[in-house]
Amino acid sequence: MRISDLITELQAHEAEFGDIEVRTAQQPKWAFEYSIDRVEVATTIDDDDRDAGKKTVVYLSEGRQIGYLPGSAAYALGWSEYNVEDENNE
Repeated sequence: MRISDLITELQAHEAEFGDIEVRTAQQPKWAFEYSIDRVEVATTIDDDDRDAGKKTVVYLSEGRQIGYLPGSAAYALGWSEYNVEDENNE
């Protein structure tokens, strides 16, 4: 994902939901959610393809572990076929 893509996605969500919290989700099988600690830029050399040259990347630093990822978030990310929200709306 490029910076422009991320900004577009975040702006669309902000327009719909307001200034909401941003978190990261990791490990689809045993999914956890984390706060974002920092946003940093680093220029790296790809160890697998040194001929490709330097690459500049924005990194979102993992903050504190909040807990297990809610089922509705896992479903939204495509990590689960079970949507807790569907059950709650019946």
